[in-house]
Amino acid sequence: MLNVFLTIDTEVWPFSPGWPVRPLASDKLNFSEEIDTYLYGKTTQGEYGIPFQMAILNRYGLKATYFLEPLFADKVGVACLSEVVSMIQNGGHEVQLHMHTEWLSEISDPSIPARFKQYMHQFSLEEQTALIGKGIRNLQAAGVKEICAFRAGSYGANMDTLRAALNNGLSFDSSHNFCYLGTDCKIHPSALMLQPQKMEGIWEFPISFFQDYPGHYRHTQLAACAFNELKTALLDAWKAGWFSFVIVLHSFELIKGKTPSVLSLPDKINIKRFRLLCEFLAAHPDKFRTVLFSEIDTASIPEINAIKPLRSRFHHTARRFIEQGIARLT
Repeated sequence: MLNVFLTIDTEVWPFSPGWPVRPLASDKLNFSEEIDTYLYGKTTQGEYGIPFQMAILNRYGLKATYFLEPLFADKVGVACLSEVVSMIQNGGHEVQLHMHTEWLSEISDPSIPARFKQYMHQFSLEEQTALIGKGIRNLQAAGVKEICAFRAGSYGANMDTLRAALNNGLSFDSSHNFCYLGTDCKIHPSALMLQPQKMEGIWEFPISFFQDYPGHYRHTQLAACAFNELKTALLDAWKAGWFSFVIVLHSFELIKGKTPSVLSLPDKINIKRFRLLCEFLAAHPDKFRTVLFSEIDTASIPEINAIKPLRSRFHHTARRFIEQGIARLT
């Protein structure tokens, strides 16, 4: 059985030009438009955010990890964060910690750094330990049951991030993204990492990826891959005897055209991909099971030295280019 982690980065971004370099106006306290867009996926044709995603997941008996960014609650209040936490947990899914340090431009808390930086890896170990601790406290105040996993915003972690997560009692990190190494992501293993690896005392679950054309790699994000690319990668990982396969999407990934005061549109291509992915996973319970980080016993994680990256098929990648070309014209 291949353990499939459907991980959904869940976050809110202000509709404010120049943010976070330019702080929000002092009277900007109502984030209703942003919450409707980024969390509930409100569009001209209905809602395609978290409730819509969970309805499809539950229809197919699948489970997902919502990596929820909690620092925005310092600006808008814990009530909104609590509402999202309750919705996800009551839906049968889990909440884990995500963090975008851009929100530090709006937070006044002496326990954490006073100024924002783009990535976690730009902070010291002591600062990162304090930031993760702050995120955990926010999630706990909102009612999160069990916090054991972390993902840095924009995959912007380094080895100190792993140490900071361990300092806060976490067991898992899922920030390593091979396709972002050398830029946003600074977690550099000694060799190509395709499967979970214990690093700095914590288990790193890398984002899965595949080679889509010679010399180029693509991580398994719903919006970045054609369904058949994901399907092929999942089947190849299962055949290779992998332990885990980590897929990324976002709470707002099924909508497009996110602008203030203008309702978004449903992203028909991503919605179709999501439906097909869920249907495929549910149709093959002999090969795949979706799991939560809170369900993983660290003692049961095997050491699999997978050294051969997954590969897409040319016709599947070509189809993605065609799909995306059509989407840009519509």
